[in-house]
Amino acid sequence: MKRKVLISVGRLSFPEDVAETLSPLAEVIYAPSRDCGESLNEVEVVIVGTEPVDDSYLDRAPKLKLVSRFGVGYDSVDIEACKARKIYITHTIGVLSEGVAEHTWALILGLMKRIPQGDRHTREEWALRRRALPFGSDLLGKTLGLVGLGAIGSEVAKRALGFGMKLIYYDVVRRPGLESEHGMKFAELDELLRSSDIVTLHTPLLPSTRGLIGEEELEMMKPTAVLINTSRGPVVDQEALVEALENGRIAGAALDVFEAEPIPLDDRLLEMENVVVTPHTASATWETRRKMAESCVESVREFLEGKRPRKLIPEMKDTFF
Repeated sequence: MKRKVLISVGRLSFPEDVAETLSPLAEVIYAPSRDCGESLNEVEVVIVGTEPVDDSYLDRAPKLKLVSRFGVGYDSVDIEACKARKIYITHTIGVLSEGVAEHTWALILGLMKRIPQGDRHTREEWALRRRALPFGSDLLGKTLGLVGLGAIGSEVAKRALGFGMKLIYYDVVRRPGLESEHGMKFAELDELLRSSDIVTLHTPLLPSTRGLIGEEELEMMKPTAVLINTSRGPVVDQEALVEALENGRIAGAALDVFEAEPIPLDDRLLEMENVVVTPHTASATWETRRKMAESCVESVREFLEGKRPRKLIPEMKDTFF
């Protein structure tokens, strides 16, 4: 009997021709996460989106040996539950950095140059000449503060050089090579928040980063500063952010991720003129999604061929089953 691989990511994001490269090794099954319950019983491998992979999920998959996460973040996967069942976890590290960095800059530029407001104004008001659109801000000479300087943060920093910006960063690991290459400086988080005109977040969601930016941290930022988040929603205390924006403690925010997703349509963030939002689509380009699918398939193929997958999550780098 052929081994089975379940893909709960939609065909639009996970091209069938990429999935079919696994067909010599296994039967490939597409099933949306909401409909995959019965299919889990026979599969050795699942390729998952952001659905929770917890005890309840794993109890329905007695033969499961590999969870391949379609994305870099894996906070939706219960690591200890997988370890207890001797199940490997991989992710698509290293293939979506450029796409997410570009989206981060789209948010920065959209917010600073007031692109969404300008679009609405042009469509609805400009010809009536009843009011002028408020000015935006230039980037030249501004300080960009990066919280997290991994693969994505590094790509964001690289693109900032073309705008003539000053760069500072905070990370649990110093990056002396990037410091010298990009002329950037390390700063503790408090100093970064006080000094930056734009604060952009590129940290994984961990117990230590949940609520990393809360009321106290927002109070440290300049009233003219803005916050950008393309990492994970819970890295920011969203209620504290709403209050900071409403009270003018910071000038604006641009967000691709939220504490609850999808964000409710009556959320106060969606009513604010100084907020730019996108629906967790920083990696949603044809090129990036194809590279992500290929990365998942690479990990699955390695496992099916009896090899130890190379893109294991950091918590499993020294794990052998």
